[in-house]
Amino acid sequence: MEDRKVVKIGVIGFGTVGVGTVKILKERKEEIEKELKVAIQIAKIADKDWERERPLTVPPEIRTYDSWEVVKDPEIDIVVEAIGGVSPTFELVSCALEQGKTVITPNKELIAKKGGELLKIAESSNSELFFEGAVGGGIPIIHSLKGQLIGDDIEEVIGIVNGTTNFVLTEMSLHKTSYAEALKEAQNRGYAEPVPVMDVEGFDAAYKIAILASLAFHSKVEVEKVYREGITLLIPEDIEFAKELGFTVKLLAIAKKLNEAMELRVHPVLLPFDHPLSQVYGVENAIYVKSKTRRLTFRGPGAGGEATGSAIVGDIIEAIRNWKWQCRGRVGCTCLREMEVKPITELITQYCVRILALDVPGVLGKIATQFGEAGVSLSAVKQPVSTPGELTNIYFLTHKTKEESLQRSLEHIRKLEVVKEAYAIRVEEGG
Repeated sequence: MEDRKVVKIGVIGFGTVGVGTVKILKERKEEIEKELKVAIQIAKIADKDWERERPLTVPPEIRTYDSWEVVKDPEIDIVVEAIGGVSPTFELVSCALEQGKTVITPNKELIAKKGGELLKIAESSNSELFFEGAVGGGIPIIHSLKGQLIGDDIEEVIGIVNGTTNFVLTEMSLHKTSYAEALKEAQNRGYAEPVPVMDVEGFDAAYKIAILASLAFHSKVEVEKVYREGITLLIPEDIEFAKELGFTVKLLAIAKKLNEAMELRVHPVLLPFDHPLSQVYGVENAIYVKSKTRRLTFRGPGAGGEATGSAIVGDIIEAIRNWKWQCRGRVGCTCLREMEVKPITELITQYCVRILALDVPGVLGKIATQFGEAGVSLSAVKQPVSTPGELTNIYFLTHKTKEESLQRSLEHIRKLEVVKEAYAIRVEEGG
């Protein structure tokens, strides 16, 4: 961008996020140019389907079907990648960085899996990689962790970082609908994909907590080491029992630093009503950061074209400022450590256990015996009114125990003739 009075921007992918980004740039163009004292221009947009209708039209002369035209155009200074996935995205982004271009991406999978490699390329090429939109949509969490919070000794980062699953659980809680019914409503409203596996099985949240943990703890994180469990086995009765105990049910992405090791996990939890994240409903996202000196909650829209687009535009403005003041690459890769990731078997917490069993004499005793033999102590039991001889859900709340012991008890409980299913939900302590 040296010696230029016009900064040219190329966009790869003109879906929801690409459209949202261009829309905001057009609306704020005059204000941004006045502030930065430089002209900005959308020079080229690549998409594989220009026949599809969009809420925003762009001139035919800047359209292309070929993403490489954007990356290899020597006139383009900033590349916005909004197509997702790892391949061919990694190759496109790498090529752009190697040419000294700034790249801005909201691609959480790419950053979680290849972020370290890309930041090294950016450093060696004197280019920059920004990814504020990769976690939390419009919530400014990435810049906060890389900037103002860098001076804190962060102990944990816990987030509701997937709007689809939070909407589904909100529906199940407020309307007592089944998981299937709540998911269908999310799909009808456009909050869930036709095939929602990435969201409901926790993959999306795992990518995001890997990114947040790497920034918070300055450690390399292999996303494959994040324990992951989705929401598909939850039923409305789980949520109702949780309410009776003073909890709400959320899918949380959790990163905790314990001495020189990390806990990294994504799974449903029972969250106390007084926790800062307990009242986050619908598709909203929120991230709770706890350090030795501060407790902070970041909350806002976690998805959508304009929410993520606003984060991308913020990155564009910062990139231009860095170029103007000749301070590109101020913040590179901060993952200077390689902390161990503790296996889920070492987790110590409370558990809410739902067991589908026959209502026959002695059933509670048989189940309680298996808990006791595994060293799991019980805090509460609830057996609803049922028909003798029929299946019924029995709920148990444990005292704090080790995951390994809890799973061993469930393994034996599932083998009992009177038991058909056993499912456990972990309990998260208050903030």
